[in-house]
Amino acid sequence: MIGPAVAWERVVRRCAAATDARALRLSVLDELRRAIGFDAYAWLLTDPETTVGCAPVPAGAYNVAAQLVAVEAGVDQHPPVARVHLSDGLWVTLRTARLGTDIAVTIEETSPAARVSLFTRAFGLSARETELLGHLVRGSDTRAVAARMFLSEHTVQDHLKSIFAKTSARSRRTLLARVLGV
Repeated sequence: MIGPAVAWERVVRRCAAATDARALRLSVLDELRRAIGFDAYAWLLTDPETTVGCAPVPAGAYNVAAQLVAVEAGVDQHPPVARVHLSDGLWVTLRTARLGTDIAVTIEETSPAARVSLFTRAFGLSARETELLGHLVRGSDTRAVAARMFLSEHTVQDHLKSIFAKTSARSRRTLLARVLGV
C-alpha cells in the first residue's frame, strides 16, 4: 500500500491523457482504489454518479470536504483531515483534495502512532500518562517504564491506575487493544 499523496500524483499523471471529464473522474477513482489499497475508498463529492455502486458517502467525508472549502475561503486554517472510529476498533483517516473543480475524499486506515495520539487526547490523559502509554505501546514493562521515566515502580502503577480509570480499561491487554485498535 502506498501513501495518499503518492497515489494522487501517480493517478493524476496516468489519467491526465483522458479527454472526457467524466471518464477522467471515473478512471481516477478506479486508479485511486487500486493504488491506496483494497480496503480504501474514494469519492468525488460533486458528481453523485461517480459513487454509484460504492458504499454510501459517510457524513465524515462531507465534513472534511467542508473543511477544505473553509481553508480555501480563508475562514479556517485547520487541515481538511479527520479520524473516524468504525466498528471492531478500526480507525480511518479521511483526507480531501481538489481534483480539478471536484473535491475528492480518500479514506485509509489510521496509523498506530496517530491512533495513540487520538486516544490520549480523547480520554484527556496527562502528559505523564501519555508518555507512560507510549512506553507500554512499545512493549516496555513496569520496571523499564520506571527507569525511562525516572519514577518508582509504584508511581508507574499509580499512573497506570489513573489511565485505567479514565479509559474504563481493566487490564493492560484491554488498554493496548483499545489504543491500537486491534
